[in-house]
Amino acid sequence: MVINNYKGGRLANRIISFVHLAANSMEHRYKLRNPEFDEFVPYFEATSKNDFNGHPISISLFNNHFLDRAFSRLFRLWADITHKLFRVTPFYRLYRIFKQCEDFDLNDAAFVAHAKSGIVITEGWLFRDRKNVQKHQEEIRQFFTPVKQYRDEVAVVLGEARAVADVVIGVHIRRGDYSRYEGGIWYYEDEVYAEKMQQVQAQYAAEGKTCAFVIAAIENIDRNHFPAGLQLFTAQRHFVTDMYCLAACDAIIGPPSTFSLWAAFYGKIPLAYIYKKDDFIQIGCYYNAC
Repeated sequence: MVINNYKGGRLANRIISFVHLAANSMEHRYKLRNPEFDEFVPYFEATSKNDFNGHPISISLFNNHFLDRAFSRLFRLWADITHKLFRVTPFYRLYRIFKQCEDFDLNDAAFVAHAKSGIVITEGWLFRDRKNVQKHQEEIRQFFTPVKQYRDEVAVVLGEARAVADVVIGVHIRRGDYSRYEGGIWYYEDEVYAEKMQQVQAQYAAEGKTCAFVIAAIENIDRNHFPAGLQLFTAQRHFVTDMYCLAACDAIIGPPSTFSLWAAFYGKIPLAYIYKKDDFIQIGCYYNAC
């Protein structure tokens, strides 16, 4: 059994962390318990029902929210003490990844053997199984299909956008914490996003196609910062609706972020990152692996 004890980041980070562990569990047929997804459980089909198509995966360890939370808190304290005392990784059946720069391959033979024969507790961001995420990607998308409320909201937004344009581009405007993250390297003002949107619009105009832009952002967007020639669809929406609006578009642009990364993977659409404010955006240059 593997118990995930990592609770870092927001929704997209937690989905991606869960997805890699789930794919490895599905491939190697060991039990996976992920109580650390708790606050996002109601939003998705599989997690809301705790039903993963017969796979040995659960969002609960004890089938009791309070016991799950108590375990997580107590284990973190215990793990911190033992790691400092013994200065080893792993410690017994504990694999704990701190701030290393390289991924930990979940297909590691020792990890899989421990997971199938005993208990492994994972805590960290860089546990990865890209091979089996790709292999099981369709079923994984089913797990993280949003519940009907959010699917209906997405359908309304995209229906309005597709009624007025040939192509719908999702735009992830992320500021907030990006004003501080890595010295604000990916914090862009509206004028930068407007320029990139015009670049994309020009590319499709050359093909005789019109564009609409669905914006996902946590703050209100001032339309006056964008040229009148851009068809914008922007509103304050629930973050799940915003994420899956992006996924329902034909392509996504935005700064590097797991939010748009997951949306692109789920929607199987191109994702063009804005790495620098002076970058020229081409939709053909994309990345949508998870």
